[in-house]
Amino acid sequence: MNLFARVRVAPALAALAMLASLSGLWAPPARAAESGIVLTGVVRDSDRLSYRQLPFTVPPGTRMITVDVTWEGRDQGTILVLGVHDPERMRGWGGGIKPHFVVAEAFATPSYLPGPLPAGVWTLDMTVASIRKGVASPYTVKITFADGPEAQVITDTPLRAEAGWYRGDLHNHTGHSDARCLSLSGKPAPCPLFLTLKAAVDHGLDFVVVSDHNVSDHVAEMAALAPYFDTLLQIPGREMTTWVGHYNLIGVTEFVEFRLGSPATPTINAMFEASRATGALVSVNHPERSTGEDCLGCGWSAPDTDYGRVQLIEVANGGVAADKGRFGEGPGSGVAFWEAQLNRGFHLTGVGGSDNHDAVSGVQGVSPVGAQSPVGYPATVVHAEALSQPAILQGIRSGRVFIDLEGAHPGRILDLSARSGQATAVMGGTLVRSAAGIQAQVRVAGAMGARVELVVDGQVRPLLADPRLHAADQTLDFVVPDGARWFRADVRRADGTRILIGNPIYVGQ
Repeated sequence: MNLFARVRVAPALAALAMLASLSGLWAPPARAAESGIVLTGVVRDSDRLSYRQLPFTVPPGTRMITVDVTWEGRDQGTILVLGVHDPERMRGWGGGIKPHFVVAEAFATPSYLPGPLPAGVWTLDMTVASIRKGVASPYTVKITFADGPEAQVITDTPLRAEAGWYRGDLHNHTGHSDARCLSLSGKPAPCPLFLTLKAAVDHGLDFVVVSDHNVSDHVAEMAALAPYFDTLLQIPGREMTTWVGHYNLIGVTEFVEFRLGSPATPTINAMFEASRATGALVSVNHPERSTGEDCLGCGWSAPDTDYGRVQLIEVANGGVAADKGRFGEGPGSGVAFWEAQLNRGFHLTGVGGSDNHDAVSGVQGVSPVGAQSPVGYPATVVHAEALSQPAILQGIRSGRVFIDLEGAHPGRILDLSARSGQATAVMGGTLVRSAAGIQAQVRVAGAMGARVELVVDGQVRPLLADPRLHAADQTLDFVVPDGARWFRADVRRADGTRILIGNPIYVGQ
């Protein structure tokens, strides 16, 4: 049934509403809940075709409001139609098919308006559109408020609840900033977000970060498209673009000052600090890239960078690969930049991102923006407890992450674990060496015929008698040499082409 078409408002509705106000139809004051407020009440057959206005108070500093309405009698024909007003204006109306909705500063459920959330008395509008004779339907309204990391999440329930390896792309652009693709008539045009999401699904990704330059307007469109792309986790992001380097904020919807040198952000470290309250991850992008007219401020040259305020280094950037025909290796590469910081004692997760600016065509001479790495190339593969924004971000923070330079390959795994005495660690963890030394294992699946390369403190070390992978899923054992501060593993094809980049395990004192 089309509820929008079938709901009819009688001419006497206004009178009924007035009578309702005189007969105690309005809800009692809200009672406190653990993370917000709860409103309860009952609608009866005498309330049919009447409005119920449920006031609630939004506290100062709120960044997101989530409303969940449940009621009995839905299978008996009771239909409640919902909307909401802030102290100044209507913020949306969801009909009878959206008993769950979100209103936040940068995004909202479709048919609701994003924007600042003024403190004060708001009103939930509840229309009793249908109820059968003799029926009484109790209802419960749960309203929650968020002002920290929870307010940056546009999909608030896990897409998958099980732990496992999830594949994604941490760096993408759309027409909300500088992505361009060919229009239907063949002209350069801002590239729609829908095409990036479709490409992510087509390329087998589980999650995707949209990180347009300095803006947040793409987040509202992401929220609008999330119900359609309900197998793909969308994580909001932003590429903070300065003349001394670019970095991603991963998991952010609200504004963070990007104008380096302004009173709010006089230094790059102040910019990092300004993002801390949002819970977003800081990822230094394409640090090895040259800076010039074709890529302003792209290489990382920010003076006095405190890498203790950084969580990630983008060691494999698709834009660099598209320009140079391969992902960088050797001195001056993203990996070399990352390993230099690891040798300075910083624990930084290495990640990859396509940096795609044209989700339709990345073929040079066809795309308006030149050669492009497709969405999902490379893929960042994260071990997480669920496919949800909080779980993926926590998985990246933990460092149990590898980069697949060939895109998303289901079943392909690069994992590293180690033991010293009774203590154990996996990628991203720290292991204190005992008198027994450190015994380690590297597991690789989906790369038979390739070989494992072990890296200790930035140097390739021949720690395996036979580094070749003879099985579809194989585990190789080795002993970590004395004096090592960190170690990790890569995988290369027989011709030497690197296909997987692993993160380190750190050796504590």
